[in-house]
Parts: sequence; structure tokens; C-alpha cells
Amino acid sequence: KVVPDLMYCSVTKFQHILFLPKDPQSQKHTANPFPSLRSSQEITSQTTTKMRAGEIMPITSHIFGKNFMSSDNATATTLLSPALFSFVSISMPKFGEKWYRIFAGAEDGWTFNQLEHSIMGYEGPTLLVIQARSKNKNDGSVTFGAYTASKWQKNKRDFFGTSDCFLFQLQPTMRVLKTVPKMGKRGGNYMFYHSNTNKVTSNPSRKDELTEGLGFGGTVRHPRLFIDSQLEECHVSHQDTSFEEGYLGFQPSNDLFASNSSSSTVQIDSLEIYAVGDEEAIRRGFRAQYQHRDINDATLRNARTVDKAAFLGDMRNGVIESKAFAHRGQVDGRANGCMKGEEDAKANGL
Repeated sequence: KVVPDLMYCSVTKFQHILFLPKDPQSQKHTANPFPSLRSSQEITSQTTTKMRAGEIMPITSHIFGKNFMSSDNATATTLLSPALFSFVSISMPKFGEKWYRIFAGAEDGWTFNQLEHSIMGYEGPTLLVIQARSKNKNDGSVTFGAYTASKWQKNKRDFFGTSDCFLFQLQPTMRVLKTVPKMGKRGGNYMFYHSNTNKVTSNPSRKDELTEGLGFGGTVRHPRLFIDSQLEECHVSHQDTSFEEGYLGFQPSNDLFASNSSSSTVQIDSLEIYAVGDEEAIRRGFRAQYQHRDINDATLRNARTVDKAAFLGDMRNGVIESKAFAHRGQVDGRANGCMKGEEDAKANGL
């Protein structure tokens, strides 16, 4: 079913763009078969109140292209994106007509902290898309990722989320890997997220041994799809107990002398995450993220206040050696008729 749907949407839209690029009448009767890419700032930024109706913030995706018309009036490249056409055949109603980008490594920075800040607290479906290449540069590039309707949770010691998620690949071959029914120990390992901020409660100085990064499927030490905390590599394997079997990334070589490993590692060139779904669900997701950040900011301010007060208290009590409050002891000594050093000398018979 995937291929016929993709062919139908692709041929229909390409013919429409080629033969009727600016015909307003035909646009009224032709459904837009692929989403438009938007900046999350259209919802989160105060400057959006100054935007005119129908105006969008220009963004450039290294995976999907540009969402705006260039200076020479050329069509936005997202309108001709094979990757976006591929999504049409998967589940367009699930993704919605507008995708709001909440993270892009090339724009926001290749740090795990920035990625964490971008996705934590957002309560809505998200789409993670990766463009990567193999260590053998002659293999070209591959585009794949994951969809989840569950919110991301920080530093869980186990998997979380629901079965409303799937893995996918768009290029060089297209496939969708859905979740398998949960039966006993089979299934249920959907989403995984673990960062280096997680500490063992009994010993905060010692970090646990869980893999740092985010992933889907597999186990907590070997997820099916796993992005390391450096955002440099993605480890993928062709099977686990939670998703359907199938290769992600580059398919193993047919060479009899080559390694037939069921897993591989690719180098990440682009990593983007989008808030998807209907418009109201996306806005609810961002409102939840605002509240999440406000709570975190308030908690951090309170922690800093408490830490500062405790630090000053330790200094006054002598727990931390400092000369800052030494004069107070000397003043107390003068009040008793002698300095603290003199009391010590008398006690020693000097």
C-alpha cells in the first residue's frame, strides 16, 4: 500500500506544480498532499504578533529544503522534496499539515543539552529525522528516524512511551517499522532517554552505567535506534522485540567475505525534530513546555538561594575555613578581656 500511495501523491502533485504552478482555481480543488515546514518561533516568539496573515518565518532544512521562495521566484524546494512526499504515504492525518521545527543541529547547535532543552516539557507528538552517511563515503546518504505520540521524559531508568510510535526510513529505500503487540517480556521497549545529568541518589558523585543518549527499541544498553550524547553517531540494528524486523540505515553488503553484523553505525550529518499533529494539539504542547520551563527555572533559583545560604552558614560555623568571618571571633575575644590567641597562651601556661 505504501508504494501506490506514494506514487499517486507524487505524480499528482508534480503534475500540478509543473502544469498549473500559479492557478488559484486548481489549488482550491487540489488537496495539499504534504506538510509545510514552519519555525516553532511562529508560536513561541512575541514577534509573531507583527506577522501578516499567511506569512511564514523562513527556515532551511538540510533534509527537506527551504520553505520559502527564493529571490529569483523559484519554487520553495520543500514543494519538490522526495522525503516529504514519502511521508504522505505513511500517515498524513497523523502528522498534520504544519510541522513546527523545535530542534535542528545545524541551527541550534550540536549539543545534547540544547536538544534536551528543545524537547523536554513539550507534550505532543514529535517526529525525529536523521540524515546520515556510512563510514564508507561511497555508500551515499540515508534518511531515517522515528515518530512518537508520547512526550519525552528525562533520565528514566527504563523505557517509556506507548505503542503509538514507529521507526521509518525514507532513503535510499522506504520502509515503516511498526510496534509489535506486547506479550509477556516481548514488546514495550518504545522510547529511551538518558543524559549525563542523572546521578545515583545515594551517591551523587557517581553516575550510573546506562547508555547516555536517546533511542527507540532494543534494551537500555543497546537500543534498536540510538543517538549518542555527542550527536555524532547513530547506532541501528535490524531487529529487536518491540518493533518489526527490518534494516535501518545501509543494508548489509552481499559480499560473502563482508561482515554480516545485524547492527551498524552511521555518521550523523543532519538531525531535526518537529512538533507534528493538529494545530490545537501543537499549541497545547508548547503551552505545557512553557509551564515546564517556568517550574524548572523557579526550582533552579530556589536551589541557588538555598545553596548560597548553606555556604555562608558553613563559613560562619567554621565548616569551611575562611578569614571572612575571623574578625567576629576576635571581637568576641575582646569582649571577654582577651584575644582568642591570648586565651590559648594562658591555657598552655605561657
